[in-house]
Amino acid sequence: MANTRDLTNKVLRGLRQFGLIIGSSVASVTDDYLLMIIQFVNEAKEEIEEAGWPWQALRQTVTLTLASGTSEYDIETAGQADVDTNDRTRLLYENVSAFGTSEGFYNGMSSQPMVFNTTTSDEYRLTEYTQEQIERLHFTDSDETDQPQYFTLYTDGDSMKMKVWPTPDATYTLKLRMFVPQAELSNTDLTTTLSIPQRPVWTKALLKANQERGDELGSPGSTLHTAYLDAHGAATGKEMTPADQTVFLER
Repeated sequence: MANTRDLTNKVLRGLRQFGLIIGSSVASVTDDYLLMIIQFVNEAKEEIEEAGWPWQALRQTVTLTLASGTSEYDIETAGQADVDTNDRTRLLYENVSAFGTSEGFYNGMSSQPMVFNTTTSDEYRLTEYTQEQIERLHFTDSDETDQPQYFTLYTDGDSMKMKVWPTPDATYTLKLRMFVPQAELSNTDLTTTLSIPQRPVWTKALLKANQERGDELGSPGSTLHTAYLDAHGAATGKEMTPADQTVFLER
């Protein structure tokens, strides 16, 4: 898998630049131009992560521990979860199609949230409500406690939070399937490995860098854009199955 150094060098080669980052002894960069290239790499990475396809390498099972008397939880290791989420994290859904089921983002009436109470052998799926619906349930109940049946997810700007109803009456274990984008690649650790396929990332970063420099000094923007689209389509196609492409509206 490619790391930050590899991606940066690929962009520099595409620009016909000779300031390549050579050798494993180079741990970080401070040159303004190289910092700009790494910024383009990060922009491309984040745009591709959020382009609509739930990359397999970014899908994770999150265990969240609910406590008696507490309805709101931080989905991070400093909170009540075993995985750190971020503000770009998304819940995955089970999508039903003519070819079976698949995991993905919500895309139809048949989509069901991948949130389960697995405390005992009688596992069950929780029902997703909006944040306002959950608040209304808490406003209008009689402070009753029981096994949680409903949940909502939202972000505090840094990570994901969950609120459940009813308020738990004991300790419960939830399992969630979530899409957790990789943290930004740092200029101080060039050995960080990219999680998603590399070719779409560096080709899009090259497109951005070439646009910044100007087409008259490099390859035509249309050519680079086509190369990026081909790379993105090929990488997505390798992960998709027929079940990812056809969804029934009803069960």
